[in-house]
Amino acid sequence: MAIKLSTGKVAFPIEFDNGDVQNIYFNPSDPELATRLMSAKDKIAEKVNNLNFEDFELSNSGEPITIDEIDDVQNLSEEQLKKITERAKLISKVVTETKKIICEELDAAFDSDISSVVFKYCSPLAIVDGNYFILNFLEAIAPELRTYIENANKDAEKKMQKHIGKYQKK
Repeated sequence: MAIKLSTGKVAFPIEFDNGDVQNIYFNPSDPELATRLMSAKDKIAEKVNNLNFEDFELSNSGEPITIDEIDDVQNLSEEQLKKITERAKLISKVVTETKKIICEELDAAFDSDISSVVFKYCSPLAIVDGNYFILNFLEAIAPELRTYIENANKDAEKKMQKHIGKYQKK
């Protein structure tokens, strides 16, 4: 016979701007959630703030430029193409590593695989409404967590009073 235990995980729907609704699952009343979330937010913010894409701008003459500013891509020298390719690989590596860290930290904080849902349509490093998408997500979920935790605490207090209220002196 199996012992059945609830983990307390709750579905939180996320509605994307394309109309798709996906659920993420985690236990919002987990007492360690806030600590893990703050740690993850700090690590993610540090990683994102240390990204300086200006360091990775493509260059064909030693001066930082964007790919749009290269006049004649077909007439680049082998050396210039090699530099551009190396820079592009470096950018890709940094972005991939940063995304991996963000997903790992987020999943660890919520003790659940939520990154595959949250980043289904948008990279955590995409700039949306002037901010990185990951930071928009963290800002959006914070008030939801606060509300859920406050309600859960009120319910727990009511249940506790129901059981211990008769033993309290009046």
